[in-house]
Amino acid sequence: MRVLVTTALTLAVLTGHAAAAPGPAAPATADAAQETKWKLERFKAGCMKQKGFKYTPFVESGPKETETQRKAEAGDYAAAKEVRTKYGYRIFAQFVYPDDSASGALVVEERGEDPNPGARMNETQFDAYKAAEDACLAKAFKAVLNKDVKNRMDVLMKHIELKKRLTVQRLDGDARLVSLAKPFGACLRGKGYTIASLTPSHLADRGRKAALAQVGRFGKEQGKSWPELTPAQARPYLAEEIEDALDDLECGREFYARYSPMSAAVDREVEAQFPL
Repeated sequence: MRVLVTTALTLAVLTGHAAAAPGPAAPATADAAQETKWKLERFKAGCMKQKGFKYTPFVESGPKETETQRKAEAGDYAAAKEVRTKYGYRIFAQFVYPDDSASGALVVEERGEDPNPGARMNETQFDAYKAAEDACLAKAFKAVLNKDVKNRMDVLMKHIELKKRLTVQRLDGDARLVSLAKPFGACLRGKGYTIASLTPSHLADRGRKAALAQVGRFGKEQGKSWPELTPAQARPYLAEEIEDALDDLECGREFYARYSPMSAAVDREVEAQFPL
């Protein structure tokens, strides 16, 4: 089974049950962020056992980030161009390349399935299970990260709030990025793009948001939050997205050399404090 990342991540956040590789212990190759998640899961499992529920620790194991993706994230122009030439902003690429996690699609086979009961319970069982799970999640975050959270949705909201705050402070407040945004925006305007804001984070997210808005329109037409599109249906829109993404990169070449690694550092810090 394959699903698109936007749908899958929404489900994971709202229910607390995402597709992932089950296992009682962290893999030896897990990085620091993954190890923190395993610590939370192991604590949570012990807490659930004390409350009379079976819970198997699990953390998503993939997808593996490619060397090209790592270089692009670090601000490497050639790597970023390679990624954008095929995937654009990784929005319509999810429909065109549903088996390729580098497109942004969540390929479930790479991650396994949640071994915990979740929706397989009846309503009464689920309510009791969810109450215990929320309580144990809160205890795990306090014990492992010294963070006060109420439940999975609270973790999500705190994650979003922290990212917004750090983005404003470190990216939008960076004098060099603010300076680089001006010629970046002027270049895009010269190519016919509408630029609503020169705020660094807004400018960097302009193209991706435009592609998401187009996907949203298809979803509205289908009565869904995330539409169903065949590769053939999505391919013309991916071509437009790729053209936009390459223009964006060319105009923002110097901007992204600074912005990309700084943005990635913000993401890592947010994930370390409030892992999803």
